[in-house]
Amino acid sequence: MFSKLNFICVFFMIGLCYGQSPIKPLNVEKGALIFFDDFEREEMVSKWTVKEKFSGAFQIKDGVLVGKELEGAGHGSVARAHFAFSDVVIEFDLKFKSGKRLNIVMDDSLCKTVWAGHISRVAFSRNDFRVQDDKTGSMDLNIRNRRLKHPEKADDIKSFLKSKMDNAKFKFEDGKWYHVVITKIGDVLECKIGHTIVQIKSDGIAHPNLNKFGPTITGGEIHFDNFKIWSIN
Repeated sequence: MFSKLNFICVFFMIGLCYGQSPIKPLNVEKGALIFFDDFEREEMVSKWTVKEKFSGAFQIKDGVLVGKELEGAGHGSVARAHFAFSDVVIEFDLKFKSGKRLNIVMDDSLCKTVWAGHISRVAFSRNDFRVQDDKTGSMDLNIRNRRLKHPEKADDIKSFLKSKMDNAKFKFEDGKWYHVVITKIGDVLECKIGHTIVQIKSDGIAHPNLNKFGPTITGGEIHFDNFKIWSIN
């Protein structure tokens, strides 16, 4: 009979054969708190910027930020906080209502080698979440242009872009709060929800000068609370 130890050994060997290994969580020391918002007020304007085209997409209700996509806007709804940062720990609470997807982006508006300043992101859908290097991946202007000009090479580019992200299956239950922890240090970006972790090590993550942070929402409502961002000692 197969013992429990034998089963564990075989499972481990299968993982090695497929190049899989457990993710070692980042262990960092939080420094100064550089951004905080618990939404215990009525208006967004004191800490966030929302362009006119997304007016009405974000509201504070009962101490919670409620965001949704606007019909006809042609883009997910965008809210951004503007401040200088580099290596950080980001924590917040997240709840899906009728929304489909959201991105939490970390951008540099002064970087001209990428589309719209996109450097890295954590993306959430109803069934998974992922970390992604935008700077040397999908938002690199050379790669974007290649995808548009050479659709016949789509498979090759798609394979390359997969190397610029890591994802995990995760079922977000409608109406349930989840605590999200994002850590960006050097060239490593990690996101953790409970015991589920995704992590990527990639050149673009190491971009040192970031100045924009915030959510982009697709679909119906997604709720947020208790944003906290610390520098890393």
